[in-house]
Amino acid sequence: MAVTKIAYKPGLTAEQALEAFKKQFQGKYEVEPWVRPGLAVAAPKRDFVIKKNAFAGVSVKLEQGEGETKFVYTGYAPNQLAGTLVYLGGGVILSYLVWNSLTREVQSFIESAPEFK
Repeated sequence: MAVTKIAYKPGLTAEQALEAFKKQFQGKYEVEPWVRPGLAVAAPKRDFVIKKNAFAGVSVKLEQGEGETKFVYTGYAPNQLAGTLVYLGGGVILSYLVWNSLTREVQSFIESAPEFK
């Protein structure tokens, strides 16, 4: 899990952040509201996801705290079957490499986007 603090923006909503991400990644990745996976009862609540493919995605949550605004995000397999194959098939290391690449791309966008400065 990664955390990136941005300029304090108490009025920034998850919907506005989602739109900024959609604008940035349009045509490259799917960006859509988060839907809790059916079997993942304990899955952490996120606001939206960036999906590269069935095996690589990043889930994102905008958090507003006292005097701070930050994004919390982590790589995951967007497709439940793909995720199961990754974990059971021993492809965890390979998946982490793919997830880390996409996670770094998300982090770079957060750090450079004018909407978050």
